[in-house]
Amino acid sequence: MNTGDPPRNVVLVHGGFVDGSGWRAVYDLLRADGYHVSIVQNPTLSLDGDATVTRQVLGLQDGPTVLVGHSYGGAVISEAGTHDKVAALVYVAAFAPVKGESVGSLPADPPPGVPAPPILPSKDGYLFLDRADFSASFAGDLPAARRGGRWPSAPARPSSRCRAATPSTNRDPTPSPT
Repeated sequence: MNTGDPPRNVVLVHGGFVDGSGWRAVYDLLRADGYHVSIVQNPTLSLDGDATVTRQVLGLQDGPTVLVGHSYGGAVISEAGTHDKVAALVYVAAFAPVKGESVGSLPADPPPGVPAPPILPSKDGYLFLDRADFSASFAGDLPAARRGGRWPSAPARPSSRCRAATPSTNRDPTPSPT
């Protein structure tokens, strides 16, 4: 992990059931502040494959990089975060599996008061979302006007082909001192 110059690069990693376009507002804000921003477009076929794609994007960066993951993207950055250009990992409402823990095991027992994600029973190891609960789960904190439209009721990626049982291999997340 790089700890030299302050990072001016940010790599954003999306979660399952969505694509990189969900980072658009964050991308725009970071670019306006002068950061070089890349958004990984993970195929979500496997945790290892998504970590490989993320490492490829990291390899294109010109210096220290902040690697950011949302939801399933947290598991991806846990795997890819050992890349030598990574200066920091940021988990945004993200899974942070410890070594040997799978993404599929994390939502099985949510903390008190936290609703379980609307993930339907696995089919051949692949995950699917309950469309009826998509909006409340993925956009419940947004004003109603922003939750409307096509995507909450008919997500472009209602399924994630990523196998839920793939265990994390690289790291045990440690809290930032800040």
